Amino acid sequence: MKKIFKNKNITEYAVIPFDEALVINPRLLPEEKINSIVVFLVPYKSTNIPKDNYGISAYARVKDYHGYMKMLFAELVPELSEKFGVNFYGFADHSPVNEKLCAAYGGLGVIGKNSLLINEKYGSFVFIGVFLSPLKTENKAKEIISCINCGKCAEHCPGKAITTNGITAEKCLSGLSQKKRLTEEEQQIVTYAGLCWGCDICQNVCPMNEKALFSPIDYFTDTYLDNVSTELIESMDDEEYSKYAFSWRKKEVILRNMHSADLKNKK
Repeated sequence: MKKIFKNKNITEYAVIPFDEALVINPRLLPEEKINSIVVFLVPYKSTNIPKDNYGISAYARVKDYHGYMKMLFAELVPELSEKFGVNFYGFADHSPVNEKLCAAYGGLGVIGKNSLLINEKYGSFVFIGVFLSPLKTENKAKEIISCINCGKCAEHCPGKAITTNGITAEKCLSGLSQKKRLTEEEQQIVTYAGLCWGCDICQNVCPMNEKALFSPIDYFTDTYLDNVSTELIESMDDEEYSKYAFSWRKKEVILRNMHSADLKNKK
C-alpha cells in the first residue's frame, strides 16, 4: 500500500478499524460489510505566490480537489482492489464517515482550535480522503490530540468565530464570504477583512503551520490561479468555472466581493 500511495506522492496515510469511525451518512455505505478505513491526506500548499491583491483562500486558487480525487480514485480503486483481492470504495467530502476524525484517529494530525486537522508535515493545508474496505485490521484508533492551544487563531480571527467552545459558524468570515446574500453589516465585515472567497487567516497565523511543506503534487501547482481579476472570472465559460471551488456559487458571489475589494482599494 505504501508503494501505491508513494507513486501518487501521498505519504500521509493510516488504517483504522471501521468500528472506530463516526458514521455520518449511512446511506452512502457499501452493501458489503466494511471492516477497515484507509484515510489519507492530500497536501495542496503551492509554491506559487498571488500577484493580485484579492483575498482568495489558497484552496480556491487551485482547481477543485474533488476533480483530483475523482482521478485518483479511478486509478487507485482498481489497483488496491487487485492487490488485496477485495473491493475498495473511495470517498472525499461526500462521505459516509467523518473524515477529519478518521485522520485524527489514524494519528495523521491534531485538531486545532479552528477545527482544522493539522498534520506535522503539511500543516492544515491538506484535503482528506478515505477508502472503505472489507479488509480486517488489527490497528487501533489513536487518541485524538488537540493543538498547542497558543490562542493565535482566535486572537487574529476577524469575526471572533473561534472560541473555547469551538467555531461559531455564523461568525466565520469564510462562510460569510460565500453567502449568496449579505446584510449591510456582513458586507462591511467581509469588505473590511478584504476577503473575496474563503479565509486563511487562522491557518496563516498558526505556528504549527510555519514549517508546512509545499505539495509535491503537480495538480496543485499547475492549476494555481496566481493573478485573479474580475475580467478573468467573467471570461470563464461554465465548464472552466465549474472546475474551481468557488463555482459552488454563481459568479455573482465572488464578483460581488471582488468589486467591494476594488472599491476599498481605491479609497
